Amino acid sequence: WQQGGAIMVKIIVDSTSDIPQEEAARLGITVVPLTVRFGTEEYRDGVDLMPAEFFKKFAASKELPTTSQVSSGVFMDVFREQLAGKDDEIVALLFTHRLSGTYQSACIARNTFPRRKIFVVESGTGSFGIWLLVKEAVKMRDAGCSAGEIAARIDELKRRVIIHIALETLKFAQKGGRIPMTVAMVGSLLHVKPILRIQDGKIEIEKKVRGNQAAYDYMAKVMDEEWDRSCPPSLTSAQCPDLLAAFVSRLRTETGMKEYDHHELGTVIGTYSGPGAVGMAYFLRKPGF
Repeated sequence: WQQGGAIMVKIIVDSTSDIPQEEAARLGITVVPLTVRFGTEEYRDGVDLMPAEFFKKFAASKELPTTSQVSSGVFMDVFREQLAGKDDEIVALLFTHRLSGTYQSACIARNTFPRRKIFVVESGTGSFGIWLLVKEAVKMRDAGCSAGEIAARIDELKRRVIIHIALETLKFAQKGGRIPMTVAMVGSLLHVKPILRIQDGKIEIEKKVRGNQAAYDYMAKVMDEEWDRSCPPSLTSAQCPDLLAAFVSRLRTETGMKEYDHHELGTVIGTYSGPGAVGMAYFLRKPGF
């Protein structure tokens, strides 16, 4: 990826971005996989285990799978490979540090290359939220921007990324340590469908409703009020095409949405969401717009 004369800007993400390897290859970005374990079986997220197979295993497993962050050693190897040319630069756009140690591992690895231009950006988000930032990074790289310029822009934009996701249950997020048990228990006792809002790495239960339609109605109205329509939203689903179709229909009706991007939830995020999740990510409108 030739930029600014001889400079080559390399974009790296981790697999919590849920960008399939084929799409990453098309965009010219590198995906570094986290690890997922079912008992003694270990898989590289998005490489050895794809979303559809993961959720089949998930349904059949008596225990919740576990996930492991990318090690600093793996990042050292990736950085070394990507810095093959003397003018190569790197932008690593990674999962929020509030939910994983992957960002910290990359920072440790970066410090072993003190004379090279490696910018490690904490995205404040994950999965389909990261996708919004990746698209901007790729566009800037292709326009000839340096790694430093891309990192600065992404660091600014990430504060405007909002995720809403409707889960079938909170029990998987609770078992994985992502929300307190007391919060998960309230959701299960009320038999409600929880809607999470994620911004700047912070997860909040924004709304509890009864049934899918009520969840989609609520999310569509919120998006209509907040969404910066200059960028299509990013949608996700966890192996539930019928629910996704209903959600898309509701968003089109309420917001006038025409275009959108879609990725299936991958194995790491899916460990904590469980099956049947549907969500959206978008940029908040700037004040006054």
